[in-house]
Amino acid sequence: MAQRLDVIVVGAGHNGLVCAAYLAKAGLDVLVLEKSHRIGGACITEELVPGFHFSTFAYSAHGPGPKICRDLEIPEEAFTIVEYDPASFMPFPDGDYAIQWLDHIKTAEGLERFGPREADGYIVYQEFLRTAIGICEDLFLVPPLSQQELYHKYDGKPQQPVLEAMLGQSHWDVLCQFFDSEKVRCLLARADDVGYPSAIGSLLAEVMECASSGLGVQNQGGLVRGGMGMVTAALADAAKRYGTRIQTESGVDQILVENGTVVGVRLVDGQRFDSRLVISNADPKRTFLKLVDPNDLDSNFCRQVENLKTRAGYMKYHAILSELPRFTATPNKEIVDPNSITSVRIAPSLAYYEQAWLDAQNGIPSRNPVLSLQIPTAYCPEAAQEGKHIFGAWIRYAPARPKNGSWKQLHQETLDNVTRVIGDYCPNFLECIEWQRLYSPADIEQETGITNASIRHLDMTLDQMLTKRPLAPWSSYKAPIPGLYLCGSGTHPCGSVTGAPGHNAAQAVLQEIGKQ
Repeated sequence: MAQRLDVIVVGAGHNGLVCAAYLAKAGLDVLVLEKSHRIGGACITEELVPGFHFSTFAYSAHGPGPKICRDLEIPEEAFTIVEYDPASFMPFPDGDYAIQWLDHIKTAEGLERFGPREADGYIVYQEFLRTAIGICEDLFLVPPLSQQELYHKYDGKPQQPVLEAMLGQSHWDVLCQFFDSEKVRCLLARADDVGYPSAIGSLLAEVMECASSGLGVQNQGGLVRGGMGMVTAALADAAKRYGTRIQTESGVDQILVENGTVVGVRLVDGQRFDSRLVISNADPKRTFLKLVDPNDLDSNFCRQVENLKTRAGYMKYHAILSELPRFTATPNKEIVDPNSITSVRIAPSLAYYEQAWLDAQNGIPSRNPVLSLQIPTAYCPEAAQEGKHIFGAWIRYAPARPKNGSWKQLHQETLDNVTRVIGDYCPNFLECIEWQRLYSPADIEQETGITNASIRHLDMTLDQMLTKRPLAPWSSYKAPIPGLYLCGSGTHPCGSVTGAPGHNAAQAVLQEIGKQ
């Protein structure tokens, strides 16, 4: 016999759990169905090697922010986000380095050696960022506004020039206004899911995910003590406390539609669950092109979904190290401060960044990839066996479908290239590796279900943000099929571990059914 529910949430990632918790708290009968044996989606902690606990995919949190934690009554001790200090260490091939500290004055003083304008520029740039983040905070936990509505809202106000820069310039353009040194610009430049910092709208993408009233763009998110799985465990506990049921090893094969309206889901094993509403935490491409029968959607809509940009494919690298990596470009080469290299960025020039992106768009794993390196054991030594360190890296970029062979065929040479690049900056790196694993885009897609390993579900390009995320006019969490909603990172406001899409989708559902 089919079970009748109010809501089925497809996927137990962080946004799905946030959405489920809000709906259950409002009194709805909610079931979360997860294909994996574990909850968390891409926000998990795994003991990949006995005694070593890794944040397998997502490795820093921008939330859940205070409002979500208060609303869902998540206790303060449920998880702890540790801020890195320094926030970022950037080595350069010539042996130079740049450091961004949490203390803006300390950072500015360190940048003085790069030129007469850099220190004052950094202080003014931070004021610019505070204004930009403030704009995004106003957008974060509400349905999206269009660009036109935003221009109207801030017309003639002090925020107007900042908004115009976010929507009409690139992050690199903005940095050029404050800094002369390319090294300083590289320290601060970001464009992870846009392609490169000179892409229009790249600043909007970066600032938006930092607007959770938690950690901001200045310190690039935080390390979760105990690993990222602590976040999703806390969210799952909250959802269950309100009555949500979470069923793992229950992959959804199809979202069922009858007479043009959603009626439930069918699992891979053939089991059926009926419900009034289905909310998909899967990415838009997987939801509409894999889980919904194409006959239940307009063919033009399906073509639009197929054309959504998921080009920013990532790889993830993990290692166990016998000692800390020693960067050639460290202030004191005799003494290695673990905290100083907890968060490292390798992207030494704009040309380097752009070539990494172009390689991937041409079907080649980036020959000199942009790397975000992390050593969690600097702050959380309990994550590894005594005297050892765990090491992680997000690797940008990699094509979902390489042109010169399968990922299985390319795996070893890609792994060797990643360790070569790291070794170019850390001469002792190769000799201190005791264990390592590379997750290719194919591996990430297999493990998480995220199309093309685009970890924020869709590229955060200007044409896929605000009221165009994922598509206009379907940016307010409702799908073209009555009863079907989206709540994942491919919806407003953005990707990353913030919980905001799940929060916003839940509010949209409650408003639609008259529960608000």
